[in-house]
Amino acid sequence: MLMFMTSTSQSFYTFFILIDMRYSKIKFSLIIPAVIAMLVVAIFPLIYAINTSITKYMLNRPDQRTFYALNNFKEVLTDPRIYSTMWTTIKFTALALSLELVLGFILASCLMKISKFRNIFVSILLIPMMISPIAVGLIWKLLLHPDLGIVNYLLNVIGIGGRPWLADSSTALLTIIFVEVWQWTPFVMILFYAGLLSLPQEPFEAATIDGASGIQRIRFLTLPFMTSLIVITATLRTIDLFKTYDLVFILTRGGPGSSTETFAFYIFYLGFVKLNLGQAAAASILFVILVGILTGFLFTRLRQVEV
Repeated sequence: MLMFMTSTSQSFYTFFILIDMRYSKIKFSLIIPAVIAMLVVAIFPLIYAINTSITKYMLNRPDQRTFYALNNFKEVLTDPRIYSTMWTTIKFTALALSLELVLGFILASCLMKISKFRNIFVSILLIPMMISPIAVGLIWKLLLHPDLGIVNYLLNVIGIGGRPWLADSSTALLTIIFVEVWQWTPFVMILFYAGLLSLPQEPFEAATIDGASGIQRIRFLTLPFMTSLIVITATLRTIDLFKTYDLVFILTRGGPGSSTETFAFYIFYLGFVKLNLGQAAAASILFVILVGILTGFLFTRLRQVEV
């Protein structure tokens, strides 16, 4: 009887091992399409960009493509325009990210206080995020038009006086930041709102009983609990802000002068204005390296927070 049970157990064990092996093969076969798609969509363009970055490739002379070694990188790095562009990108990212995080947290906290029609308010607040950036740019370009825009009209009505928001170098970048914040603060808000809903209530109830104020509860409970979510949100938005091109193209085309030219728009300028695809590819590689370093730093910070 014991031998029969042992034999049966071994048979079942062998059966489950075979099932597990077949299941593992099925799992690997299921991810093959995703791997192929990633190779086609991400890896191949990156390899092509690296190859283009070491060639002299003018868009108006595609048949005269020649090997150029690292000269494209040298020419890009010695171009004074890239450093002003980088500084503009850093200012744009820092200001927009700070405003989005603060406003997103405030809106999420306000939603937590609403008991009636909360879903309606959430749906309304998410509308800007659902609109294409190109459409957002066109809408705000019309609203901010110095002569026909409703913004200047209302300012003139109340006696403040309008101004050319997008044609003045002192306000153009701030205006683009305002439009960016208007569109993407709802994204931050919905993430923070989900985070606030998932927080345990016992520590907050205990803090309230102990007499902690609202500011103290936010500082010592809410923010520490949500640190990981805040870092992840900041990482996603930082990457997206660094890539901003569409709003700049629609609203100012990098002007006045180059006061609103971001790194992504600078790459467009190299490739489709100067028609130098070699330099554009080199700038793209530098951009990928920069974003990779920044992302690595933020995720390192996230791991430190989790520990």
